[in-house]
Amino acid sequence: MGSAPDDRTARARVRDAALELFAAHGEDRVTMRQVAELADVSPALVIHHFGSKAGLREAVVEHVHTWMDELFDLSADTGLAEDMQAGEWSSIAEVLQQALPEGSPVIPYLRRLMMTGDPVATQLLRDWHRRTVEIFRAWDTAGTLIAGPDPQTRAAMAMSADLGTLLLADHWRQVLGYDPLHGDGLTRWADEAMRFYAAILPVPDTGADSAIGARPPSPEEAS
Repeated sequence: MGSAPDDRTARARVRDAALELFAAHGEDRVTMRQVAELADVSPALVIHHFGSKAGLREAVVEHVHTWMDELFDLSADTGLAEDMQAGEWSSIAEVLQQALPEGSPVIPYLRRLMMTGDPVATQLLRDWHRRTVEIFRAWDTAGTLIAGPDPQTRAAMAMSADLGTLLLADHWRQVLGYDPLHGDGLTRWADEAMRFYAAILPVPDTGADSAIGARPPSPEEAS
C-alpha cells in the first residue's frame, strides 16, 4: 500500500524540513544542504525560495507564529470559554489535539528556541502574552473567567504553566508515566488543570450553590 501523496508545495516541504531539523539539532548545526536532502529538493531550489539560511529561519518562525495565531483564534471562541466554565474538557481537548498533532516538530522547536534567549523567542512570547491578555479580558467581560486586577501578570502566570507543560512534556512523560499532551494523558492532565484553575473560572449560574471556582465575595458583600 503506497503512502499518501504529499500535496505540499516545494517551498512548504523545504520549510517543514527546516523546522524538523532545527527542532532536532538546533539551527546552528543544520546546513542548507541537509534541509534540501530531507525535503528531497536541490540546494539551488532552497536558495531560490529563501535566499539564505536567515531567510529560511524567518519562514520557519513565521510558520510557527501562524500556528500560534490559529490556536489563539480557536481559544477566543466564546463557546470554548463556556465549556471551560462548565468544566467540560472534551471540546478543549479536541482543540489541543488538533493544534498539537503527535510527532509535530513545533513543540521541540519552541523548546529549543525559548531556551536560547533569542530575541525572536522573546517576540513570540510577547505576542503570545498580548493575545492571552486580550482573551482573559474578553472572557472576564463575558463572565466566563476572572481576569483579576492585574490581567497582564495573571496571563503570564497561566502562560508559564502552559509553557511548562509544552516545554517539559518529554520529561513529564518519564516522571508521570503518561503523555500530558495526547490521548488519555491529556484528559488526565486537563482534569487536574481544571481544578487548579477553578479559582479564576466562575461557576455557571445554575441556581445551585457551589464554592468551587466561585468569585470570592467583596469585603462589602461579606459584611
